[in-house]
Amino acid sequence: MNPDLILQNIIFGLALFTGFKYVLYLITSQFYHFNRNKYLRFSVNLSKDEIEKRIKITVIVPAWNEEVGILTSVKSLLKSTYKNLEIIVVNDGSIDETDKVVKNFMAHDLGSRLSPGKEFKYFAKKNGGKGSAINFGIGKSTGDVIVTMDADTMFDPDALYNVAKYFTHPELDAAVGNVKIANSRNLLNIIQQIEYIVGFYFKRTHSVFNSEYIIGGAFGAYRRNCFERYGLLDEDNKTEDIEYSTRLQANDCNIVYIEEAIAYTEGPDTLHGLRKQRLRWKKGRLDTFIKHRSLFFKKSRRGNKFLTHFLLPITLFYEFELIFEPVLTVYGIYYLYRTGNFYPLLAWVVFTGIIYFIAFTFGSKKNSKTAFFFVPSYFLLSYVLTFVEVIAMYKSMKLLFARQDVVWQRWNRKGIVG
Repeated sequence: MNPDLILQNIIFGLALFTGFKYVLYLITSQFYHFNRNKYLRFSVNLSKDEIEKRIKITVIVPAWNEEVGILTSVKSLLKSTYKNLEIIVVNDGSIDETDKVVKNFMAHDLGSRLSPGKEFKYFAKKNGGKGSAINFGIGKSTGDVIVTMDADTMFDPDALYNVAKYFTHPELDAAVGNVKIANSRNLLNIIQQIEYIVGFYFKRTHSVFNSEYIIGGAFGAYRRNCFERYGLLDEDNKTEDIEYSTRLQANDCNIVYIEEAIAYTEGPDTLHGLRKQRLRWKKGRLDTFIKHRSLFFKKSRRGNKFLTHFLLPITLFYEFELIFEPVLTVYGIYYLYRTGNFYPLLAWVVFTGIIYFIAFTFGSKKNSKTAFFFVPSYFLLSYVLTFVEVIAMYKSMKLLFARQDVVWQRWNRKGIVG
C-alpha cells in the first residue's frame, strides 16, 4: 500500500476525530450552568455568614524551596473574603530560605494581616515529596473542606467563598478551581495562558458528565470525609493530584468544576523548565492509568460511561500519539510543500481559532488581554508545547520501562506580581 496514502489517511482521521471532540465539548459545555446550579441550590437562601458558620475551610500550602513565591500565596489567602479559614504551610525540607522567609513574616507582618476567624499554622518536616507534605497538612487540619494550593499560586479574594457555596450541597465530594497562568513575560508564557484558558473551559464538559479526573494541586477542594473513606494521597506518585482524583472517580464520587473560583499560578519561563514540568505530568499520568487500568472500558452498570469509555481512552490515545507526532508533522509539512495546497491547513486554523475564541469570550472572566491577540495563531504556536510534550513522553516511556521515577521538580521561579 502507498505509504503517502497511509499517512494522509492517518492525519485526516486524527483531524476528523479531534474536530468531533471539539464540537462535542463545545456543545456540552453550554449545559455547564445547569450543572452548576444543581450544586448551588443549597446556598441560594444562605447568607455569607451562614455559610461561614457551616463550613470551615483549611488551605494546605506544601512548599519545597519556595522562597520566591511563598509569601505571595500566603498573603493572597490572608486577603480572602472568607473568614472561617485555616491556613497551613508545610515546609517539606526546603534547603533555600523558605523557612527564614516564613518565620520572618510570622514575626513581623502576620499579626497585622490576620483578621478574626482566620488561623495560620506553619510546620517544617523532612523532605518526603509533595504528597507527603499535603498528607502531613491534612493530619494537622481541622477544616470541613480541605483545599490544596501550590506555593507559586495566588487565590482571587472571593475564590474560597465560591468554593464554600458549592460544598453546602451534601453530596458534593470534591471540586477543582479555575487556574490561570499569571505571568506574561515572554511568548512561552502567553502560549501557556491560552492553553490553560481553553483547557479549563473544556472542564465544563467534564463537570456536566461528572467525569473530571484531574483535580490539580494548584486549586483542588475535597470534603474531609474523602480522606477518611478513600485514604490519603499516594506519596509514590509524583502527580498525586491526578491519582487521587482518578481514585475518587473509581469510587463514583461527585466532582464539580468551579469556574468562578479563580487562582493564578506561575508558568515556566523557559523550555527547560517547561520540559521538567511536563515530564512529571506525563510520567505521573501514565503511572495513574496503569494503577487504575480497570477503569478503562469498565463493564459495570455503575460508573461513568463518558469517563470510562470515552475520556480516559482518548486521553491515553493522544498520549501515545505523541510518539508518532514527529513523523506526522514532518510528513504534513512535506505534503503542503509538495502539493502547494494550504487550504486544509487554513480551514483547520480557522476552525480551531473559532473554538479558542469561544473559550475566551464565553468562558470565565479575568483572562489575559495580551493572550487574546495571539488566539488566531495559537494552533501553530501550540507546536512549541507539542515539541516539549513529545520529549516528555519519550522520557516518560524510558523511565517507565526502567522502573524509575521523577522527583518533585521545580524551575527557576521569579514569582507572581499583582
